Amino acid sequence: MHYITIKLPKGKYISDIEPFKSKGLDTDCIILKEVTGCGITQYAIRKMLENLMLVLPNVPVIKDKVAKHNEKFPNSKILGVHKGIDVDDVKEYLLSDVKYKKILTTPEGFMTKVTKAFKDIQEMYDSFFLLYDECERIITDVDYRGDIAAPIDDFFRFKRKAMVSATPLSFTDERFADFKYYKIEPTYSYSKPITVIGTNSVLSSIQNRIKKLKSNHICIFVNSTSAIFAIIDEMGIASESKVFCAQDSVVKLMVRGYKNASSHFEVEDLVKYNFFTSRYFSAIDMKVSFKPDLILVSDVVFAEHSMLDPFTEVIQIAGRFRNGNKSLTHITNFKPELESKTPEQALDYLKGSFDVYNDFINSYNLTHNAGSKRTLWDAIENSYVHSFYSDGRINTFMVDNFINEERVKGYYQNFGNLKAAYSFRSKHFKVTYKDHLFLLSDYDIFKLNKRQNAREKHEQILNIFDGWSSNANNYVFAPEELRDRFIAKYPDLWQAHIHLTKDEIKETGYRLSNIKDAVKKAIHRDKIRFLSKKVYTIFKEYTDYSEADIRIPLTKIYREEGINTRVGAGTISTFFEAERSTLKGDKVYRLKGKKFIEM
Repeated sequence: MHYITIKLPKGKYISDIEPFKSKGLDTDCIILKEVTGCGITQYAIRKMLENLMLVLPNVPVIKDKVAKHNEKFPNSKILGVHKGIDVDDVKEYLLSDVKYKKILTTPEGFMTKVTKAFKDIQEMYDSFFLLYDECERIITDVDYRGDIAAPIDDFFRFKRKAMVSATPLSFTDERFADFKYYKIEPTYSYSKPITVIGTNSVLSSIQNRIKKLKSNHICIFVNSTSAIFAIIDEMGIASESKVFCAQDSVVKLMVRGYKNASSHFEVEDLVKYNFFTSRYFSAIDMKVSFKPDLILVSDVVFAEHSMLDPFTEVIQIAGRFRNGNKSLTHITNFKPELESKTPEQALDYLKGSFDVYNDFINSYNLTHNAGSKRTLWDAIENSYVHSFYSDGRINTFMVDNFINEERVKGYYQNFGNLKAAYSFRSKHFKVTYKDHLFLLSDYDIFKLNKRQNAREKHEQILNIFDGWSSNANNYVFAPEELRDRFIAKYPDLWQAHIHLTKDEIKETGYRLSNIKDAVKKAIHRDKIRFLSKKVYTIFKEYTDYSEADIRIPLTKIYREEGINTRVGAGTISTFFEAERSTLKGDKVYRLKGKKFIEM
């Protein structure tokens, strides 16, 4: 890959150097900025004399940039698209007298709101420059956030377009073949000191590191709410901690009894111990008056998804605090049995998977036997590569994601591999390596009771979970690190502990498939019981209602609670003993007794 190198002097920003200063951003290019915070997005927002569509990975970044810009430049306001901003708001902004329109949006917001607004107002492909920031996230996030790649087809329709990141990854999409590549290379040393600790007990190493730092402000970056909860509880620092994560993780932490978590980040919210999940790994600027100590955590024994890539995430996290940091530490354990494929092996593996998958598709289309079709369709839907297809085409970003994840897994097989990875980032990091070994290792805990058969193990784990709860439903935690390790490893059993009674659990025979079904039914039962309170305020026992008088208000109740299942007049039988009849030629339901006891 050939780069056009642009030198960046110390203390300068993109707006200060050529060719950007006089020519603006080039089109059909990918820009690698070797350091974070060199001002490309700020340049696009404040200096570019054209309409701009800026696609950013997460809402906190958008809110942060919009608030700061609009306060400082009230006569050239920009628009951030997020929850609370709908299609009409985008239309209103497009029709406003702001000379150069600047719209900041997530990929999901672009597809669901922005494109819809433009359809009624104007075309956008020729009149707007599209800048896709932190473009590596398309690859790293697409496996669990498919819509992040949704705007790509639109991206290539824009006459003027570019991508930018401090840590870009290679795309296999052939439409990038003719793109130019720029590298913004500082003329000064930007290497940061980092201590990388290889350990057999992540939690113990974190405790030791924090004790040694004796810091007033510690920021811990770890992409696992289970790990966060374990650290907070084991160290007894709940009253001094705050967790910044996505809303669904906020809920998970609340379920576990931890309430000091938020999906919104404000600098003034920082406390002594601050935890960040991947939502805050990149893009957002954290400007504080102090220099915090940063601890990055990978726990591959219990949460493989917490692996941090020295080529991308570690660099991004290290650049989050614009005034610098006091220290930077990466703590990780290792998993020798992790399987890792080279790019060639990964592509060969996928080719074999795709071939078999397409054989299933062809066989499904050819057979007329209902049993064959059902069996083949189950195989198709449950195939690992089913999610790699979009509208019948292979999603190349899923392929890129697979190759990338295989690369990163290789680093965490052993300490030597991780050291080799860091050696390729010598311009970014000056590394000090340390080994931390403890008598009780993460792997020891992982293997605990491994010889039991599945049902015996499930019963034992459920009994352990039950022992953590007192009659008052206040958690009585297990010793050491066991509690959250078990929860992270057995999430379905934890859900059973939350939603099922002891008798209901026993009836499953401790088979995982039965447990999942029972939990699903219990959650549905709880939803219906919750809905019944509203239903009973509208519908009364021993009363006749026409089908329309039932269907319309009942549908409204379901939709208000975010339940999108089909609702008909017959659904009333979920809540009442009901009999369908005819009254004066109209179809009616005669309601009898309630099926739920009102609480």
